[in-house]
Amino acid sequence: MKFSSLVNRVAGKSTDVWETHYEAIARIRDGQDIILLSVGQESDQLTDSRIVEAAVQSLRSGRHHYGPIQGEHDLRNEIAKRHFELTRQSVSEKQCAVFSGAQNALFSVSQCVLDHGDEVILIEPYYSTYPATFSSGGAKLITVPACPTKKMQMEPEAVIDAITDKTRAIVVNSPNNPIGSVYTKEQYEPIVKACIERKIWLISDEVYLEMLAPRARVSPAVLPGADEICITVSSLSKSHRMTGWRFGWAVGPTKLIEHLYNLSLCMSYGLPSFILDAAVFALKIDANIAESVRENMDRRRKIAMDCLSNLPSIKILEAAGGMFVVLDVRNTGISSMEFTRQLLDQQQVSVLPCDGSGDSFEGFVRISLGIEDRLFEEACHRIQSFALSLPNTGITHQNN
Repeated sequence: MKFSSLVNRVAGKSTDVWETHYEAIARIRDGQDIILLSVGQESDQLTDSRIVEAAVQSLRSGRHHYGPIQGEHDLRNEIAKRHFELTRQSVSEKQCAVFSGAQNALFSVSQCVLDHGDEVILIEPYYSTYPATFSSGGAKLITVPACPTKKMQMEPEAVIDAITDKTRAIVVNSPNNPIGSVYTKEQYEPIVKACIERKIWLISDEVYLEMLAPRARVSPAVLPGADEICITVSSLSKSHRMTGWRFGWAVGPTKLIEHLYNLSLCMSYGLPSFILDAAVFALKIDANIAESVRENMDRRRKIAMDCLSNLPSIKILEAAGGMFVVLDVRNTGISSMEFTRQLLDQQQVSVLPCDGSGDSFEGFVRISLGIEDRLFEEACHRIQSFALSLPNTGITHQNN
């Protein structure tokens, strides 16, 4: 039987990189003692019990029927408030759309702003699902590598140089997944200006933004003139330890939100009301959850830096935010995919190859900071032992 061309656009490296992760999950089910560092969530933490109780009470009150496609007014109003707190961009609830997670929001936005033959600019490294997400409708990916001599930071001039008459969107992600780079106002300003002048969408994935200290948070949405070109995507997954709840949102111009409504109508027909009620509660409480997450990530990032620096065959990249650290394993003599497979087999630690994060990041692996300190330190020692068992090829690659 014949399949559509879509199946090819959503396959490839975006899915291949998860092979070792799924194998690790299978081994855990079989009772093996695997340390899982290949997924971005705090596996040692639970969602705040008050948020859970809000969902339970919602279910018990009968909130398990169809609800409004875009969520009720109170929910979207709380999203607008949280968006202002994080970005300082003032928006109304009419500029907010809800989705089953930020991933679904990004996919939905791509369907509404990108056409077959359009070009979309991605900055390497990017999250591994981006290629499938933004090319699913037939758009062409134009990638711009981060600068290795500037600590893997985005270079605005390089991004702007990549713009053509076919460019319809630029995607930015700060703090970056996987490497944790945090972009500045000075980096965003020329890109926003170019997008305004050339009528290009700027899609800002800010899932990790709330995990930064308030003074470090910068969003392109707040810059002058950005209202009509900037689409901000976020969720409660990381900031509120709610990865499995599948709740996220997009904030943008009202006309875009109308189109997203039409897409949601035929795609999901709304989200479960009890999930939305829990989300409202989560947005309203002042639990300092994101601050707790940030403290955990910063502490474990230091553990990784102390343990995995100065190894002969691998180098650890510095990170300013996010939930990961990244290792450059190009001097080991094996590919990053093989590195993850051998590490799982020999040391029972699962990490994620960065091959799906762009061609310039083949030979790098991502390590999640989402397990408790003692176990994370043990995992780092296992990675250290594995790295020391590998030959140093003597090849020196340019690093940040």
